[in-house]
Amino acid sequence: MMKKPRGEMRTTRPDIFISHSSRDKEAALRLATTLNFCATDVWLDDWEMEVGQSLSDEIAKAMSVSRFIAILITENYNKTVWTKTEYKKALAREQNEKRTVMLPLIVGHAEIPDFLEDKLYIDLRDKFFAGIFNLVGMIHGLSRYRVSRALSESSPESVRDVWSLLESIGFAPYIVLGEDDFQEMLNNGGLLLRPDYAQFNPSILLKSPSVTSHIKSLLRELEGAEKAQVRLRGRKSGPVH
Repeated sequence: MMKKPRGEMRTTRPDIFISHSSRDKEAALRLATTLNFCATDVWLDDWEMEVGQSLSDEIAKAMSVSRFIAILITENYNKTVWTKTEYKKALAREQNEKRTVMLPLIVGHAEIPDFLEDKLYIDLRDKFFAGIFNLVGMIHGLSRYRVSRALSESSPESVRDVWSLLESIGFAPYIVLGEDDFQEMLNNGGLLLRPDYAQFNPSILLKSPSVTSHIKSLLRELEGAEKAQVRLRGRKSGPVH
């Protein structure tokens, strides 16, 4: 179990920023939640922004510090001026840093835009969890050979399947959660390993009458697992490093 700071008090660098049309909130939320369950710290505006903050300023900051920038390509993407602006910023940063920063993700019934003609992308339309496994592998720098071999031998259909594949290629997955969720798990049988990591048994928490339905709905992704680790995404004072 792992917690990490969010919002204006975030002190850690996000793994990935999700650029998306406001019409695609549901798709962005599903993607971000799934990635959090697969060892990936996501910057999503709905999770990070506070009332009164400047939308353009905070997004610009997040795009500058996140390790990767996901471009969520849907049927709405090319209709939104804001997303095109974010794409240009991502491309400029990629050119300046001379490394892959922008990760195009195809969702829904989107037509593949012209700017992706010479770029590899991840298709989440038909095999969502296979795409998630591929994306997590890229974010964490896992062997492309191992990722490709694992996918050729098994097609994941759930978060549990993604965890199994990650473990099969030598990566220990964990969940990234907010401080309130992290603390509730600790209060109901979690074992603190260090200040920002804990271990717990999902099956025990799912059976506990003192655990909220919110936590139980999260943990059903891992129902049947004997143990899991969580990394804390809490609130601490100080700037993003």
